[in-house]
Amino acid sequence: MEPWQWALAALAGLSAVFVMGSIIWAVFDVLRDPSLSQTARIIWVLVLFVVPLLGLMAWLYAKPGLRHTAGGVRLRKTL
Repeated sequence: MEPWQWALAALAGLSAVFVMGSIIWAVFDVLRDPSLSQTARIIWVLVLFVVPLLGLMAWLYAKPGLRHTAGGVRLRKTL
């Protein structure tokens, strides 16, 4: 194997580890979110496992909206 092939294989491995870690974080984040019902948690976890990258992006997009609707903590402007 050529050195550039090793570099590509290492980059692919690191990318896979990053994506899997992100999905595992998202699953735990969904399970810890107090604003979600049990049914919503199950649906989000299924989405994360069925379409991992799309589900992760959807969760990151939907999460701030869920915080504001559930009376979550808002950051105040300091400047």
